[in-house]
Amino acid sequence: MGSNRRLRRRTGNQSASGGPPRNAAPPKSGLRQTIDSWGGFTVIGSLGAALVVVVILVVVNLPGSSVGDGEWTPVERTQVSGRVEGSPTAPVRIIEFADFQCPFCRDFAEEIEPTLLDEYIETGKASLEYQYFAFIGPESTGAAAAAECASDQGRFWDYHDILYLRQGDENRGAFSSGNLKDFARELQAVFGDFDLDEFDQCVDSDRHKAEVESMRADAAALGISSTPSFLINGVPFSNSSDVQTFRTALDAALAAAGS
Repeated sequence: MGSNRRLRRRTGNQSASGGPPRNAAPPKSGLRQTIDSWGGFTVIGSLGAALVVVVILVVVNLPGSSVGDGEWTPVERTQVSGRVEGSPTAPVRIIEFADFQCPFCRDFAEEIEPTLLDEYIETGKASLEYQYFAFIGPESTGAAAAAECASDQGRFWDYHDILYLRQGDENRGAFSSGNLKDFARELQAVFGDFDLDEFDQCVDSDRHKAEVESMRADAAALGISSTPSFLINGVPFSNSSDVQTFRTALDAALAAAGS
């Protein structure tokens, strides 16, 4: 009996039947051995996360196949200051809240705004201020920030027109950083003093991203929830699809202002 006790002390936690130790881990499966050979779940998870980031960066920066291909012709605006067109002393002030990816905003820019420009803005009756409400996705923010980079060189409205002309499917690469830079080449081809290096550095550095995001938050605080939305002398106006309705609202605002 004494010899049996000594044997158990020598063999530690080995089972009495001579099998594997009672507390030993079960043998690893072939799959688990393969995973461990790659560094374990932690390493594989890190590699997977890095791959996702790479894919996102590739998608965001590839030129988009859906970019509009119309010919851009500069619009003559006689009085411009940053994101405001028209006289700062005009009796009617229009504020537009818009997203460059919004198709209804593009419709306003291409179909309604030219009439307002001719009849109200260029005649000194009204001014139009563009406010970013970039809510559709990351390309909305990127396009708005790039428009601010163009505004730094006094070319907001020209770049604004190009962005709507080049608008594609939402968040599918039309407003990738590469395309946003290419659009600036269209500006430089017409306005030779436009500094492309300065523009590219502005886009790459996300110089105006925080400003764009802050503007979106301010608009939301005012109750803005869709695009395009407008304030006409502080009064909300949302029917942007009918030019006659716009005329009626502007004429009423002019009458109220005594003009």
